[in-house]
Amino acid sequence: MKRSGRVARTALAVVTVLLAGVALNGHSAEPTEELTVLGPWTDDEEVAFRAVLEKFRKSSGIHARYQGHRDVSQVLQVAIERDRPPDVAVLPRVNDLQRYVNAGRLVPLEGPITTDPGADPQLVKLAPKVGEVRDKLPYAVSVTTHLKSVVWYAPTELKRFGQSAPSTWDELVGLTQRRIGAEQVRWCLGMSAQSVSGWPGTDWIEDILLHRSGEDSYEKWTRGDLHWNSPEVKGAWETWGALLGVSSEQTARASLYTTFQTAAKGLFPREVENGDGEKVVIPPRCHLDHQGSFVVRKYPRKPSTPTNADPPFTFFSTPPIGLKATQSLHEVSDDVAVMFRHTRDSKDVKDSDNTERARELMSYLASAQAQTAWREPTEGVAFSRRGDAPEPQDRVLAAVAEQLRTGTLCWDASDLMPAAMATAFERAILVYLEAPERLDSLLAELEKLRDKGPKAEWLDLTCVSPRERGPER
Repeated sequence: MKRSGRVARTALAVVTVLLAGVALNGHSAEPTEELTVLGPWTDDEEVAFRAVLEKFRKSSGIHARYQGHRDVSQVLQVAIERDRPPDVAVLPRVNDLQRYVNAGRLVPLEGPITTDPGADPQLVKLAPKVGEVRDKLPYAVSVTTHLKSVVWYAPTELKRFGQSAPSTWDELVGLTQRRIGAEQVRWCLGMSAQSVSGWPGTDWIEDILLHRSGEDSYEKWTRGDLHWNSPEVKGAWETWGALLGVSSEQTARASLYTTFQTAAKGLFPREVENGDGEKVVIPPRCHLDHQGSFVVRKYPRKPSTPTNADPPFTFFSTPPIGLKATQSLHEVSDDVAVMFRHTRDSKDVKDSDNTERARELMSYLASAQAQTAWREPTEGVAFSRRGDAPEPQDRVLAAVAEQLRTGTLCWDASDLMPAAMATAFERAILVYLEAPERLDSLLAELEKLRDKGPKAEWLDLTCVSPRERGPER
């Protein structure tokens, strides 16, 4: 994707800020216990992550100076081109991991993090796909995990329609046809997002393919071995289109101009003042929200206790589509931390002071202590692949943690595709919602890109069952 001058200048400015006061080889003019860290979190999410880093500073004496930016990939690209990457970067998508490993830009993880049984499910192991054949090594650690194969809803609203959570796809379709007078059960659909739009729709296609065609077909697709115009992939698009058509074509088109955060807030009633200064309750605009577990932070929050029969919101898992037993399969996305080499010519980076400090930070981010540190500033909305992570007190959030602990976790498919492929997928979503009759030509364009794109940049991370993650800790 061609980068605009404005984006490039913004990325360069952030790199300059990130490295200000620290020599560009990772060392300051005077020795200091300091690391540079780049990540995707801004606003309240940045506040939460800084709280985690502050606990690390107090326990280690190492100051991790954080810079947040919504487009981490662009910022890193500029930094790498200048041969001045941060010590540690947190990536909201793993698309670029294989490219970084192929180029020798990442430092493999060593030390306590590789011997901690609890951290093992969080390690991302890769081997270069260029040059000589080498064993897989851990190059990244998952610091947060987001459950995506779920639909959020307000129980009181479904009860008003005389409905409960569906357990099959046919029941889900039937639910979206349910009416009370002129009012129909509607989807909270928003495709717009900073810094890239369309990804909420890719989540839909991925989730449907996983629960319609099963784990094997899903993994084949994420490796780049399944054609975009195959019956499995095309069928996922058509299944989504049929569901949205049952709901409302207007809803689908309106989603192009609606952020996913705004769509999420439509799940709940709003209290506003009318012209006379009186408070009026505006009913919910929609009733079902297919979105990752991170969206909970956009919902109105109050404690959801075991004695509270009707929490303000809860979720049901994406139901199986057809005869395949796919109830235990869950699509997830992860924020992963990596360590960068400071110079292309470095042969013994593990002996540098900053590399050792970065290893210490990476071990901390994978630890149970760090998972606990996430809980308070995120109001419990911080989940992990780690088996011994503390369970949230909120029973709805505890149910999310249970799904992650007991389900088979499959990486978000577009996160495993090369960046250019993922970008084309996101754009295709936007076109499809505006003009669904163009599906065949869209899939043909995606297939052409898959066929001619760089095979060495596709990730081959597989779904992981509870048994493969090890015994319950």
